[in-house]
Amino acid sequence: MATAVIMPQVGQDIETATIVDWVKKENDPIQKGDIIVTVESDKATFDVEAYESGVLLKILYKEGDEVRVLTPIAYIGQPGEKIVTDAHPADIPSVPAADNIVPSMAEPKREHRGPVASPSAKRLAREKSIDLKTVTGTGPGGRITKENVLNAAESTIGTEAEEVIPFSPMRAKIAKRLTHSKQTIPHFILFANIDMTEANTWRKQFNESQGVKITVTDMVVKAVASTLYEFPHMNAHVAHDKIILKKAVNVGVAVSVTDGLAVPVIADANTKTLIQISQESRKNTEAIRKGKLLSNAIGSFTVSNLGMHAVNMFLPIINPPECAILALGQAVEKPAVVNGALCIRRIMTATLACDHRAVDGTDAARFMEAIKQHLEIPTRFEE
Repeated sequence: MATAVIMPQVGQDIETATIVDWVKKENDPIQKGDIIVTVESDKATFDVEAYESGVLLKILYKEGDEVRVLTPIAYIGQPGEKIVTDAHPADIPSVPAADNIVPSMAEPKREHRGPVASPSAKRLAREKSIDLKTVTGTGPGGRITKENVLNAAESTIGTEAEEVIPFSPMRAKIAKRLTHSKQTIPHFILFANIDMTEANTWRKQFNESQGVKITVTDMVVKAVASTLYEFPHMNAHVAHDKIILKKAVNVGVAVSVTDGLAVPVIADANTKTLIQISQESRKNTEAIRKGKLLSNAIGSFTVSNLGMHAVNMFLPIINPPECAILALGQAVEKPAVVNGALCIRRIMTATLACDHRAVDGTDAARFMEAIKQHLEIPTRFEE
C-alpha cells in the first residue's frame, strides 16, 4: 500500500510550510534516508527524508506551493502501485516526519498566501526592506526571483525620504507570540546573584585539559537541565486550563539571527555531558544562522544570555507555552564577603521569569537556588 509523505511541523505555532525544491521527481527510485524534498517555513529551511524505499509515485504539490503542515505532499510505493486516497486514515501508512505527527489522509487543500518567491528572493527582500507584494515575478509560473527583487530595490533608491521596514515573516511571528505572552501570561520575576568566580576558573582549566571551548551558557544549560528533572512544574507547558508536565528535558537557547531571534533546542539535555551540550549548541547556532534547523524537538524551558554584550541584567518574556525562562547578564567584579573577609568576586545576575498559573514563588525560588548552588560548586559538572 502506498505511503504518504507528510509535510512536517517544525516548531510551535507553525501552520504551513512552502515547497522549495523537489529533489526527487515522480517515478524516481528512492532509498530509505534519501532526501525527497526541501521545504521552508517562517523559521527555517529543512529537508524531508524517505523513511522507506520504493518509487515516488505521486507528487501532490508543485514548487512554490504553501501547504498546511501534517498533510500529505506525496506518496511512495512500489512501481505500478495504485494510490488509494479515500481509505480510512488508519489504513494508510505514512512517512513519519517527527515523533508527534499524526498524518491526515484527506486530500490537502492547496493554499496560496501572498506571492510565490524563491528562498534567496525572500531573504534579499527582507534585507532590502522590499514588500514582495509590490514585485512582479518573471520566473516560472510568475515566481519572484532574486533578480526581480534587485530590480525592485534599485527602482526605489531616492524615492523615499524615510525608511519603512515591513515586518518579515519571522519578525511578524515574534511580534505576535511575544505580544500574546505579555498580554495573557501573568509573569513574576526572581533575581539571584551567582558567584561565578570558581566556575570561570574551573571552565578555563577544563577547556585547557580537554581541548574544548565550553562557554558560560553551556554551563548554565547543563545546570538548568540537571535541575529541571527535580522540578517538574518548571519543565512544563501551560495549555488553557491545564499544566502539561513534559517528560523530556528540552532546553532552548535563544540565538540572535539576521532578522530576529530563534530558539534552537537541545533535546534531552539532562542526559548529555557538558561537552555534548557545548558541541550541540554550537552546531545549532551555526545552522540556525544559515536558515537551517537541525532538530524539531519542542522546547520545555529557555535560556537567554546577553552577558557577552555587557548587559548586567534584563527582564525576559516567557516563550509560550513554556512556563519559565532564565535570563543571564554579564559576570562583573564586585566586592563581596567570603568567610568573613572582604574580597573581589565575579558576580552574575540571573533573572527567572515564571508563569504564575503553573509555578508558585516558593518552587521558583528553590529552583533558582539549586541552579546557583550548581554553578557555584563547579566540580558538580564532573559528576
